[in-house]
Amino acid sequence: MDTLWDRVKRNLVDWYGTAYEKTDELARVGKKKIEITGVNRAIERHLSELGGRVYDMIVEQGKSGVIAKDARVKELVEEVRDLEEELKKKESEIEAIRSEKHKGPQSEENPKKE
Repeated sequence: MDTLWDRVKRNLVDWYGTAYEKTDELARVGKKKIEITGVNRAIERHLSELGGRVYDMIVEQGKSGVIAKDARVKELVEEVRDLEEELKKKESEIEAIRSEKHKGPQSEENPKKE
């Protein structure tokens, strides 16, 4: 007949074995998920490069084949052009801010500290 201690000990051994197996499983699954994320990022990089290449072929090189005639591609190209203009505007705004910083007298918004 098992004593209370024997039953507790057997349950602890079973519990630790189960915990070890589950932890090992979770660690292996986590490692694979990290590897999957790496593969997904590589796919994103390649798709981004592909999209950039297609955009360059349409806009910069003037190659208008079947791809350039697709309505969605045209829409995306126009959106990218708009974003490029917005980017140029933001860069100009940054330059304006930087040039304000280097101007002579302080404005009322930024009074000179004495």
